[in-house]
Amino acid sequence: MSPFRIATWLFGFGLLAGCATDSLRRVDTLSPAPAPSTIPVEQARAELEAQPLCCDALSELPYQPVPLDFIGNVEIGPDAPAFAFDSGKSFFRAFELPAGDRSFEIRLYSQAGNTVLAPRAMVLDRQFRMTRLLDADDFMYVPASGFKGDSLDARLRIDRLYPGHPASERYLILYTSEQQMRGQTQLEHPAKAYARALGNQPPNIADPIARHSPAGVVRMVLVADREAGQQAGHYVPPYSTGREMGVEMAGEKAPAVLPETRAYYRQGIDAALAAKDVERALRLADEAARVGDQDAKAYLLERIEIR
Repeated sequence: MSPFRIATWLFGFGLLAGCATDSLRRVDTLSPAPAPSTIPVEQARAELEAQPLCCDALSELPYQPVPLDFIGNVEIGPDAPAFAFDSGKSFFRAFELPAGDRSFEIRLYSQAGNTVLAPRAMVLDRQFRMTRLLDADDFMYVPASGFKGDSLDARLRIDRLYPGHPASERYLILYTSEQQMRGQTQLEHPAKAYARALGNQPPNIADPIARHSPAGVVRMVLVADREAGQQAGHYVPPYSTGREMGVEMAGEKAPAVLPETRAYYRQGIDAALAAKDVERALRLADEAARVGDQDAKAYLLERIEIR
């Protein structure tokens, strides 16, 4: 292991020690990252152009079932099928998400080296209607730390408040777009991470560039929600999230929020902040927004600023 990686590993472990209860941080830092794709960009683009389309509709894609505790490396490239999405032709991998009554979180890490796949993540309901779309703005570059390499990361939570409802989110598609394939991502030079880990001023050297490619490796982790298993009395459609992503659920209208519902979520947010559980407070604010309380996130921000 190089001195740069040893220092960044120790730096990542130091951060971890301060958040020992955060199992997701342990997954990030202590899980060995897969090697990024080594296929040259020009070769990947040529193979994508030559690849025949697998299907005519989203409902026909080959969906692979994944369990709730899934941890794996998803290879998207010449060995994957291709589909003509609205954003252009792309290699893809499609998954059928767990259908039980436990909510869970999906974490995605697109591995970066000389090249990187700038992902899109499309979520569909049971009727193959798009409910959410995570795009370039949702995948953030995160420098290498511990055993985790440079990657473009995103996370999303799948609610299972009423899994039998036809609008319950059931499918996930990972792919990229023509626009994203034309871009690039600036990575952090290992020497800078090494200096920062030692508390020194980072050197003034050029950072490496990862060209965006049609091919890449995405590490995908499913983590069961700590609060999973609790049932709601009615289905909570993801219309608020869909609206944020520019997607409207056909025929779905946000119900009026009852005063007691609004009070319930605010009390929960206050209790979570009092317990210093910011992650739970954020989830409560998100859940409140999904049931139509659009002021919950502003309320959370106000409480944080007061503290």
